[in-house]
Amino acid sequence: MPPTTRSQTNPELSLTSLEDCQIKFIGEGAANLVFAITPPPNSPLTSIFNGYLLRVPKAETKTHDYPSLQSYWETTICPLFPSSNLVQQRLIRLSSPSSITAKLNTALGTVESTRRPDFQGTCVLSSAEYGMLVEDMRSVSGGDLSLEFKPKWLSPSPSAPPSSLRCRNCAREALRNSLHPSHHKSHHAKIPCPLDLLHCSHSSASLSNMMSYISPPPPLNTVSKLDALTAWLQSNTLLPQLRQAQIAHDKTGPLGEGINGEELQLAMTLRDCSCFLRIPSDYPRQPVEAKLADLDKKNWEKKLSYWQGLERELIEGGYYEAKEEPRQVTDCWLERQAKSLKD
Repeated sequence: MPPTTRSQTNPELSLTSLEDCQIKFIGEGAANLVFAITPPPNSPLTSIFNGYLLRVPKAETKTHDYPSLQSYWETTICPLFPSSNLVQQRLIRLSSPSSITAKLNTALGTVESTRRPDFQGTCVLSSAEYGMLVEDMRSVSGGDLSLEFKPKWLSPSPSAPPSSLRCRNCAREALRNSLHPSHHKSHHAKIPCPLDLLHCSHSSASLSNMMSYISPPPPLNTVSKLDALTAWLQSNTLLPQLRQAQIAHDKTGPLGEGINGEELQLAMTLRDCSCFLRIPSDYPRQPVEAKLADLDKKNWEKKLSYWQGLERELIEGGYYEAKEEPRQVTDCWLERQAKSLKD
C-alpha cells in the first residue's frame, strides 16, 4: 500500500495521560529515549501499546521533528524493503506534553546511574508535541531471543582509493585507534569488519567473526539459538538488499563531483541503521524475524562538511590503504582477500 494511503487510513493517535501506567526505561540514543508503557487493566491505552514501545525526543538536540521523520520513513524508506523487514512505527500526539514528559522523566531518573556516562543528565523534551510508537522487538515469550547489531557500511566507500585494503568502517576504526590507542585497544575485538556479514555462507572466518560479534552471552547461547543465528547469517536476503540500497544511493561518495545531497542523505541513513533479530522459542518451526530500525533522516546540509572532512582524513592519512604510521591492526575482509591472493 502506498505510504500516502497508509497515512490517510490511519487516524491520528493521541495520548492524554500516563496516569496509573507502569513506565520502564528501555534504551536511548543521542537524540531519543525509548520506554515500555504498561497500562492498568481494562485501560483503552492497552490497544495502543500492545506490541509497541514509546519513543520520545530528548531535550536540547538538533534533529528533524517527529512528523518529518515519520513522513520520510513512509515515503522514502518503506518503498525500499518489504514491510516484514522494517520495525513498524507510527506517530502519536502527546496531548498533555508537560504531564506526560514529567512522568517519563521521573521513570528515567530512577535509572540515572545505569545510563551511559555521556547520556546522563539528558531528559525528555518537555514540550514534545509528538511521540512515536515503535514495534517492540523484544522477546514475545520466555523462550524467544532478541538480538541487535548495526550492519554499517556493507560496501567500500566510492571515494576510497582503488588500492584500498580497508573498507570504510575498518579505516575509521584504524583512525580512532591511532588517535585513542588506550581506549580502542580494549574494544577492537568487538568491532568486526561489516563486509564479513556478506560472506558468512562461504567463509568460515567471516562466519566466526560475526557469530562472535552478534551471538548472545551465556546462558542464552544455547545450541538451538546458535544454530538459528548461523543459518540466518548464511542465508538471509535482507543484508544483501540493504547493501544494494546503500550502493544505489551513493555513486560518488562524499567527495565526488556533482554530489546529490538527498541521495547521500539516504545512503548515510541506511549505513547507520540497526538490525533486530528475534529467534523464536520453537525455531525452526517458526523462522527468525529480521527487521531494520533507526532509519531517521540525516540532516545532510549540516552533516556534509563532517562527512567530507572525515573522508579526507581517512584518505590523506593512509587509513584506507593501511599506510598510516604507526600501522594499526584491523581485520578487514578486503585486507584478508588481498593477502590470500598473494599467498
